[in-house]
Amino acid sequence: MAELYSPAAVIHIMTGPLRVRRWLSSMCRVIPALVITLVCLSSLHAQSASPVRRPLAPRAIYAPTPVYRAEWGKQALTGKGVVLVNIDKQTGDVTGARMLTTTGNQQLDGAALQAYSQWRFDRTTVAVSQLKIPIEFANRPPPQPAKRTLPQPVILLILLAVAGAAVGFLRKRNT
Repeated sequence: MAELYSPAAVIHIMTGPLRVRRWLSSMCRVIPALVITLVCLSSLHAQSASPVRRPLAPRAIYAPTPVYRAEWGKQALTGKGVVLVNIDKQTGDVTGARMLTTTGNQQLDGAALQAYSQWRFDRTTVAVSQLKIPIEFANRPPPQPAKRTLPQPVILLILLAVAGAAVGFLRKRNT
């Protein structure tokens, strides 16, 4: 029995694989774009709506340092602590100070509190009403007197004299 082929059946059989190839090539373009979109959306969703920002520290316009008395140095008093100061946002003045972490010595704590209670801040930079300020009292050796150094022109003249003497010595030696 002879087989009959319909031209429509041949066209349908031939266009079927072409459609599959076109569909696969278009999916190869769409799938990476879809994956990238999903990754971007998931990372956006993972981020908080408003990032948590720490307020900037206010700018001190008057900041006397704590006094470390000479007799404390002789007694080798040292310590680290943290002072909590209350700041008036309207004026920038310190309205109170207390030791959050003591230095371990009442005299050192008193010196820190006395100094920090006098601080003043630029009121335009005050965003917080309290500020923690670390303090460290260390027994430092007394400053050494500055070494006397020769002024720069004198050093240059000495170098020129030595160079001139060396040149003169070499000339005599060669003659």
